[in-house]
Amino acid sequence: MNKIELFAFDLDGTLLDTAPDFYKSVNILRQKYDLDTADYDQVRTRVSQGAASLAAYALGLEKDAEEVIEFHRQELLEIYEGCCLDETIPFEGIDKVLDQLNDMEIKWGIITNKPRRFAESIVDNKLNIYKTPFLICPDDVGVRKPEPDGLLHALKISNSSPKNSIYIGDHAIDIEAGKRAKMITGAAAYGYVPLEDSVINWEAHHIFQNPMAITSLI
Repeated sequence: MNKIELFAFDLDGTLLDTAPDFYKSVNILRQKYDLDTADYDQVRTRVSQGAASLAAYALGLEKDAEEVIEFHRQELLEIYEGCCLDETIPFEGIDKVLDQLNDMEIKWGIITNKPRRFAESIVDNKLNIYKTPFLICPDDVGVRKPEPDGLLHALKISNSSPKNSIYIGDHAIDIEAGKRAKMITGAAAYGYVPLEDSVINWEAHHIFQNPMAITSLI
């Protein structure tokens, strides 16, 4: 395999463990509607599926109740905005990965489905010491993953070849986006993989059981 010139990462469940703050948000929402405390694993494995999935789980909503789910999705996001920096931390070992990339002057950056209103403040607060070279959100390209637009934009602004670039994420849509961008793909098995899914099913080029495993490609 050619030397990798760009390491691109998903955010939630790949670089940062944001589940505790989503768990707090879900429980605040549930308390508002007189519901008991949520199951942490159910929340954790839904984080990478987005706020709609979390809101639907939080209130036991049917999947086809789109307008109702959207109302409570916005409700959940308003709650999350107030606590999104409380307990979020980088996964153990991510510091060593990013330090090594910076020390070796290897290009890297973040492409996330998280809206910039949240992503920017979280990255600035939790990853500021690594001086993130770029952060690409749906706001910047007009679509969400699995559409490859964010990844293609990353390749363009970093002047990188897709065959020498890897995208690492913890959900099947991340791997699909990476493949559609003709990039090498890496599955973060330590992240928020849905309970009913397995990283094996995604057919990524690499599977990382922990963040430190990523350093084997640097």
